[in-house]
Amino acid sequence: MKYFYIPLLLALLLPGTSNAQNARAEHQSKYQMNTSRAQTPILVDGDLSEPDWQTASTTSNFSMKWPRDGGPAPYQTTVRSIYSDQFLYIGITAIDSTPNHVIQSLKRDVGYWDSDGVAVVLDPLNNAANGYFFGTSANGVQTEGLIATGTDDMDRNWDNTWWVETKQYDTYWTAEFAIPLRILRYKAGQNAWGINIIRNDLGNGIYSTWSNVPFQFDGLDLGWTGLLNWEQPPRPVKGNYNIIPYLSGGVTRDYEGKNEWTPDGAAGLDAKIGIGSGLNLDVTINPDFSQIEIDEQVVNLTRFDVQLPEKRTFFLENADIFGNFGIPPIRPFFSRRIGLNEDGIPATIYGGLRLTGNIDANTRIGALSMQTKGENNNTQNYSAASFNRRVFGRSTVAGYFLNREQFNGSELQKNAYSRNAGLETSYISTDGQWQGWLTHHRSFQPGVTNKNWWSNWGGMYTNRNFNVLIDMLHMGENYVADLGFETRIRNYDFLRDTVIKLGYNFLFSSSNYRIFPKKATSKLNFIELGAELFQVLNPDKTLNESSNAVGAEFNFKNTSSVSVNINPNYANVPVSFKFDGKPNEECPPLPAGEYRFTNASVEWSSDYRKRFFVGLNAQAGQFYNGEIYTGGFELNWRFKTLMNLRLAATYNRLAFPAPYCDVDFVNITPRIEVFFAKNIWWTTFIQYNNQADNFNINSRFQWRFRPMSDLFVVYTDNYGVNIPGIKNRALVAKVNYWF
Repeated sequence: MKYFYIPLLLALLLPGTSNAQNARAEHQSKYQMNTSRAQTPILVDGDLSEPDWQTASTTSNFSMKWPRDGGPAPYQTTVRSIYSDQFLYIGITAIDSTPNHVIQSLKRDVGYWDSDGVAVVLDPLNNAANGYFFGTSANGVQTEGLIATGTDDMDRNWDNTWWVETKQYDTYWTAEFAIPLRILRYKAGQNAWGINIIRNDLGNGIYSTWSNVPFQFDGLDLGWTGLLNWEQPPRPVKGNYNIIPYLSGGVTRDYEGKNEWTPDGAAGLDAKIGIGSGLNLDVTINPDFSQIEIDEQVVNLTRFDVQLPEKRTFFLENADIFGNFGIPPIRPFFSRRIGLNEDGIPATIYGGLRLTGNIDANTRIGALSMQTKGENNNTQNYSAASFNRRVFGRSTVAGYFLNREQFNGSELQKNAYSRNAGLETSYISTDGQWQGWLTHHRSFQPGVTNKNWWSNWGGMYTNRNFNVLIDMLHMGENYVADLGFETRIRNYDFLRDTVIKLGYNFLFSSSNYRIFPKKATSKLNFIELGAELFQVLNPDKTLNESSNAVGAEFNFKNTSSVSVNINPNYANVPVSFKFDGKPNEECPPLPAGEYRFTNASVEWSSDYRKRFFVGLNAQAGQFYNGEIYTGGFELNWRFKTLMNLRLAATYNRLAFPAPYCDVDFVNITPRIEVFFAKNIWWTTFIQYNNQADNFNINSRFQWRFRPMSDLFVVYTDNYGVNIPGIKNRALVAKVNYWF
């Protein structure tokens, strides 16, 4: 711990903060647009011929973002803005070379980046910390999300009511946005907001932005917005609340338990309430997640658990305020743990509260409390609190506290708790080229006082051609993430049927170098060369694992790509392990010890703009004391805007010397999507996975009969694979209404 504060001091003393702030102000001085008050009511129909649109000031001069940055976009986009007491309106005219647009889906929040479209990025506080995304395809399919500094992508799970319509012409198309001010968080009296406009010109394979964003940064990066200047600062809008009750009913049958059909029904509600100008209170009572799409099954060829994504709606919105602590392999908070008992079986959630948002321009907070039903009259309460404070421009200091308490009835059970706390600091230069971070995390369990913490520190530099990252970590063997995800501490020994707990240290580093062809006629966009080093050390500093990769990716102008990788590995495995899932008497586990093995992989994907496109992958070489051969494909066919068909399959063969057993894993996942209209969809997802011993059919019909109000009908079947036979079956209907 004595070295913990050294990186903290370095992070706080990093130079150039004031210069970076001045650089952002200089950038925004070059990109400014004005919004004026509308004099008449605006009809949102995609037609920009109304007098208010015609007299509004315009801006264009969009710059190339991808596949090359800088220079004017060959097909330009014009933007204008007006407002009323209730709405911010954005009108966009997109010049096009063809009326045949690329539209991947008619389903909301799906396929936006792979479709022709335009999007508005808003930063109402203009602090490059948090923002909003409103996008539409050329056919008017909506996508919205929340943007947070330090994340690679927006949170698309934020849903709200806003309007957009598009209209097609021979050489251009238009989009008319109406964004209610009540769904935004902004400061009264502030007349300059951060804004950017992103244009997807898929027909020509080009992305462009109004405020120029360098190639190495995401177009969503709030550090590169321009300014939206209001004629008069918008006034706060009252009435920011939504009530969403639901009713559900259905029948289920457990064939393995030889049960008969069982009817079931439920009712509950969610509520979203705006508090002041910056906070949201979310309430859920008796939540029901029957309409949520099932997990996509994967084949696991590692010795560790796989982290499947959270899909339950209540936990997704503003999830970054709790879930972004830690690093991808170690998350102190992982919401999928809420609502599961110790054996991983789902438990009833009675209800919960979540408060998130900004208390001022620089401070964001979150608080969460959920109550679940356990066994034998036991209940669990899960609570979380976090804060994120912006310092030195775009840098942050953030912290969290997590708590799980067990009750028997209403009586608190002593020594049945689990707690975690942590503090993180990060430095991000305003231009985003330099980043540094330092974290410290502790768990608190009854009777545990040492080796119960972990910490990591690292940094990253990126420019147009080159980026390099390094991260170091120490993990104590007694750290427990009861509300989180961590896989390496507990090592199960198949031969002795016991778990060995081991702390570890690791070093991860990666570097990439991009080569851009000099000739404009080249079929290549760029070549990216990369290398990764991942080394895990035991507490005694001996090497536990070394997993490395070197490779190259070739990215083509027609959006196809091919990549090759060579992966040299070393593993000093502390326990016996296996991949076959069979009894030890039939197939003995691989012994603990040292393994050196190297394999190679290749991937290719075709032009995804086409109605039919393909992806192929293969891997071959050594694998521990045996060999590995894998192959997979993905076929996609898009029938106009009416249907999407996808067939994906992988075959994995692990060949080991006697007396160990060979393993063959097959995973086949067809998917059918039918779009009756922009508000009526039917999706059928089929999965065959012999590793999970499951064949699943999930078919879901959704009708959005009014904004954010839906009717769902879901049918689910599960069958055995290794031992054929039906496991269970269910049919559920659910309706929710957004007031």
